[in-house]
This record gives sequence, C-alpha cells and structure tokens, in this order.
Amino acid sequence: MCLKILHTSDWHLGKTFKETTFDLLQIQKQILEEIIEVVEEERPDIVLIAGDIFDNYNPPFEAEKVFYETLIKLSKHNCFIIVTAGNHDSPEKLQISKPLIMGKHPIFIMTNPFDNFSSLIFENDMFYIGFEKLFLKIKLKEKNKVVAIKVLPYLSEVRLGLSGEEFLNKINEILSEEPQFSCDNFLLMSHIYVSGAQKSGSERILQIGGIEYISSEYLPKRADYIALGHLHRYQKIKNAVYSGSIYPFDLAEIEHKKGICLWRENQVEFIEFKKMPQIKKLEFETIEDAINNVPEDKNLYYIVIKTPQSYTPTSIEKLLKAYKDKLINWQFSLTEKIQEPEIPDISSLNDAELFREFYKAKLNREPSEDTLKVFLETLEEVKNATY
Repeated sequence: MCLKILHTSDWHLGKTFKETTFDLLQIQKQILEEIIEVVEEERPDIVLIAGDIFDNYNPPFEAEKVFYETLIKLSKHNCFIIVTAGNHDSPEKLQISKPLIMGKHPIFIMTNPFDNFSSLIFENDMFYIGFEKLFLKIKLKEKNKVVAIKVLPYLSEVRLGLSGEEFLNKINEILSEEPQFSCDNFLLMSHIYVSGAQKSGSERILQIGGIEYISSEYLPKRADYIALGHLHRYQKIKNAVYSGSIYPFDLAEIEHKKGICLWRENQVEFIEFKKMPQIKKLEFETIEDAINNVPEDKNLYYIVIKTPQSYTPTSIEKLLKAYKDKLINWQFSLTEKIQEPEIPDISSLNDAELFREFYKAKLNREPSEDTLKVFLETLEEVKNATY
C-alpha cells in the first residue's frame, strides 16, 4: 500500500481581489469544502498545508473560524494534517492553538523552524507521531510505513536574525539536512521562493537589499516530495512542487489552473477545482452595453468600459443592480497607453544606492544625507536584531 499525500497552500483567507473591495471569503469557503470532498474521496494519509493560511497578520474573525472549522472537518477523515506558517501569517497567532491541538489531535502546526517538539507524541489507531531532530517521524500503522517530514515555515533574514551570506549559509544548512533515522519516505514542506520558479503577480514579495529567493540547489536531493507554498502558480521545480493558490487573486491569474496536488508512488497529480466560480474579464464599448449584456451563468466578472464617457449615478446604479454579486470590479480603460518608466538594473546596487533609487522613484527627488543615514542605521538594526 503506497503513501498518499495531499498538498495545498496559499489559501489567503480574508483576502479581497486585488485593487478592489470584493471579499473572497465565501468563495474560499466553497473551495475548502471541495478540498474536504477530495480528501473524503482520495483518503490521503497526510494533508500538507504549506503556508499563507491568512492574508495578513490580523485576519478577520470569520477567516480564523473558517480555518479551524476546516481543520476539524479534515481531521475526521483519518488523515494527519500538517500546517506551516507563511510570510502572511503571524507565527504568534498560529501558536495560540497549540495547547489545544498538540498531542491531542492528528494536527501539527509549525511556526518556528527551531521549535523543540522532542516531547511530542500522538497516537491513535492510524498513526504514531514523534519528533526527532527537527523531523516529524510518522508511523502509518495500517501501511507499516515510516515517513520523515521536515516542516519549515517562511524563512526570512528578519525572522532568522541573519543577513547576506550568513543567511544563505543557514538556509542551506537547514534545507540540506536529512533524517538520521530509517524511513520509507522523506518529505519536505516549506514556504519559500525557489530560483527558477514563476511568480504570478498577486504575491507580495519585496526585499530591499535582501534575499528575494533561494537557489534550488539548496533543496534536499533525496527527498521523495517537496511541497512548497508562496508562489501562486502551480509548477514543478526539479523535485519540488508549488500547488499554487486556491483562487485567482488578480487579473493576471484568472487563466491559471487552480487546484491541489496529490502525490503517490512518486507521481504528482494536479486535481483542478471544478466547483469554484470562474472570473472573466469583459470589455464593452459603453456602460449601457455592459448593462444590456449580462451573461447568464455563475461566473464572476471584471468589466472594462472601452469608451471614456460621462456617466451618472443612475447608470452606475443600473450596472451594479444588473450584475448584483457577480461584479468584482469595473473601470474605464485608458484611450492612450501611458509609457511605462524605465526600470533600472538594481542587481549590483548596494543598500545606499537601492534606497536612493527607491526614494527618487517615490518622491522624484534625492534623499538628504540625514535621511539616508537614518535609513542605513535602521536597516543595520533590523539585520542585527534577534527574534
């Protein structure tokens, strides 16, 4: 009997569609219900949730409620659930639930790569769970298999208190370590940006004078499966897989496939969601055309009016009424393309030069020497801080 793993990530519960006020939580709830249905049908041994559970450090109460209700529903299907924190998640907030979960339910939440769980033991009819040298050691009783899993939350220079080469060396050390006990399968789950992977557009990844991504060479070669979160497009990088976000979060993603990954016998199957509403971009010459041509389906729409014109509150009211809750956003398109500013090559710039470029781009003037000094002193404090 082979090991079966379900891998999902980047739920971003509590998010609104990019540059709109359209709340996605009800759609996200619908998608999570479909994930539960897949778990019920496929019966995976382990469910991996690879970070960015929430969209920000202080998610709305309803988003937190949806997350924990989903964990409860998943745990009823005889699977072991492993969750790690992403860059959008507050490690401290996710730690609050640990006393109620750890050792009491088949659920494991990892928020700090150096947390000591050496005393962790959980056992039921399906699993025996232990922790050995930063690896989860999972024995599947019915299949008589031992699985080693390293779980690494989002690793940044600030969270590790390191920078530059020291940071990269530590990352390499953490990622390359392999289990020292005998196991049938070795898995890694993390929330990182690996070189060679493609961003989608809705990821908020910004590092000034820092490390944006890590080399794929750092990933363990012997791992049977590497489950990653952070990037929103489903893709494979060597033996690593991004399951992608569960829903499009901006217009650049609406054509991307969205779903979850199922790994078994060294094969990865991408299971695309079938029940979520699609997002379609519609273009009309006038606002009246948009009002008079509402599609009769269950999709959502982002409407672009091609011809700039004066419009009245009445016409806007008619548009909103015609599309009801199917309208994500609407806007007038520009008749002339605005020339994009030339983007400078910043790959060889130091911290001071990077700050000067950033400052000029935002305020159209050079920073004063005092401002530059304050920035560099603050940056140095952040790099040297311990957390």
